[in-house]
Amino acid sequence: MTIKISMLAIDLAKGSFQVCAVGADGAVLYNRVL
Repeated sequence: MTIKISMLAIDLAKGSFQVCAVGADGAVLYNRVL
């Protein structure tokens, strides 16, 4: 199964690093604070 990511966002805040991936239908596929 292949998931197509239409948008990938990286948030570089002072104390955290967050990655979020959104699919073509607008559903959040991946959202993690690292």
